[in-house]
Amino acid sequence: MLIVLWVIAGVLALSGVLALFRKEYKLGIVCLIAACIVGPVLTAFFGGPPAGPRS
Repeated sequence: MLIVLWVIAGVLALSGVLALFRKEYKLGIVCLIAACIVGPVLTAFFGGPPAGPRS
C-alpha cells in the first residue's frame, strides 16, 4: 500500500511539472500540492516508519 502511494505521488509530481512547462499553472500547482499530500502525509498516516530512535 505504501509503495502504491509513493508511485501515485511521483506520477502527480511529474504531471504537475509537465503542466507547468505547458503553461497550465493551476493544474500544475494543484498536482504538486496533491503529490505533497499523497506522498509523505498519507504514507505516515497509513503506517509509515515509526518516528524516533530505533532500538
